[in-house]
Amino acid sequence: MADKPRQQRLPGTGDAKLKDLHEAALSYAEIRDKRQVLTAEEVELKSKLLDLMHKYKKESYVYEDVNIQIVHEDETVKVKIKKAKEAEDAEE
Repeated sequence: MADKPRQQRLPGTGDAKLKDLHEAALSYAEIRDKRQVLTAEEVELKSKLLDLMHKYKKESYVYEDVNIQIVHEDETVKVKIKKAKEAEDAEE
């Protein structure tokens, strides 16, 4: 007996579930959503930091491993925190 030909997908019926592709998409969306929340928090904190720099009339602030500079072209701040390894190298 000959095998029956498989029916082709009908237009508009969508794809069959591919577990690894589906799981990868869900993982990506979860991380993306977390990043979007963090981005909103980052924007708020960066604005607060810029306001504080203006309040204290500071163009730059350097203390221990924290370095903050106002970037006037963008009216924003640039913050650098030395990592433990960088801090050790700077002390030598």
